[in-house]
Amino acid sequence: MARCVFIVQGEGRGHMSQSMALKEILEAAGHIVEAVFVGCMPGASVPQYYKACFGERMHCMKSPFLLRSHNRKGILVGKTILCNLLRSASYLREVRRIRKMIRGFRPDVVFNFYDPVGALVLRNIGQGIMRIGIGHHFYLHLDGYRCRGGSPLHRLLLKFLSGLMIRSSDQVLALSFREEKGNERIRVIPPLIRKEFREIRRTPGERYLVYLLKEGYLYDLIRMARADPDFRADVFCDCIPETVLPPGLEVHLPDADRFQQKMALCRGMITTSGFDTVAEAAYLGIPLVVVPVRNHFEQLCNSRDTRRSGFGHVATELSPGTEKMMKTGNNEQFRQWVDTAPGQILKIVQP
Repeated sequence: MARCVFIVQGEGRGHMSQSMALKEILEAAGHIVEAVFVGCMPGASVPQYYKACFGERMHCMKSPFLLRSHNRKGILVGKTILCNLLRSASYLREVRRIRKMIRGFRPDVVFNFYDPVGALVLRNIGQGIMRIGIGHHFYLHLDGYRCRGGSPLHRLLLKFLSGLMIRSSDQVLALSFREEKGNERIRVIPPLIRKEFREIRRTPGERYLVYLLKEGYLYDLIRMARADPDFRADVFCDCIPETVLPPGLEVHLPDADRFQQKMALCRGMITTSGFDTVAEAAYLGIPLVVVPVRNHFEQLCNSRDTRRSGFGHVATELSPGTEKMMKTGNNEQFRQWVDTAPGQILKIVQP
C-alpha cells in the first residue's frame, strides 16, 4: 500500500480531471491519497465537483496562471510572464510551505500534474519519496515528435517549463492519444479517463455539446445560433452572458454530473483543444470540432494531434456551419489503449 500526494495545476480543468481519474485507480488498488494541493487562481474558484471528490484532503496553493486577452479568446503571453515574475516571492514562500506539509504526510509517492510550484517543491523533497511528473505536455521532449506552426517563442517557453518538470521527477509519464515509443526519461501512457465517463452508454440526440476554456467564443456561438435556428447546443463555460440567448442555446456553469449527462445524449461536440476533453469525446466516439485557444501553443499541438489521430475537425474560428464539419473515426484501438492505463499506473506505483 502506497501513501500518495498530488500536486495539481489549477489552470484549466484537464489536470483536475486527470487527478480524479488517478485517485480512482489508486484507491481501487488499496493505495491512499493523503492530500491534494491544487493551484487556486485569483478571481476563480475550484469547481465544486473537485472539492467534493477530495473533501478535506484538498488544499489550495498559489501557483502561476494565464492572463486572458481582452476578447477572452486567447492568452497574453508577455503579460502572463511579467505578472507571474512579480509574484515570484509569494510562489517561493508557497514552495517552502507545501514542502513542509508534504514531508509531514510522509508519502511514498508524489504525483505532480504539471504544476511549476510543484516542480520546485519536489527539487528538495527528501530521500525515499518517488517523484512522478504526469501530463501530455512532455510530448515536446519525445524523439521525432513534430508540432508544426505556432510561435517559436511559445514553443521554447513550453519546452522550458516541461524541462523544469522533468528535472524534478524520478519518472515522467507523457499522456498520449496514441501508443508511442518513449525515451530514457519519458514513458508514454494513455489518457486518464474517469470510470464514469468510460461507462457512458451514448444515445445521440439533437443537441450539440460545447465546452469552452475561454468564454470569448461564447459570442461566436450566439451568432451561429442566430444565423441557424436549427442549431441547438448546451454550452459549458465560466460565464453566463447578460445578452438574451437564442432559443436553441443554453449556457451552464461547470458541473461534472450535468456535463456527463449532456455528453451521453449529444449529437456532436465543439470544444477548445483541451487534451482531456478530446480524449473523453474520442473514447465515446462523439463527432468533434476543436478550436485551439489563441496564443496557446499546447492547444495548437493538441489540435494537430486530434486531427492526426482521426478524432475530429480543427477549426480556426467558430462561424455558422462549423458544426457541419464534425468528424469522427474508428475509436476501437483508442479505447483499448485507454483501458490499459490502470495497469500501467499500478506497475509504476507497486513495481
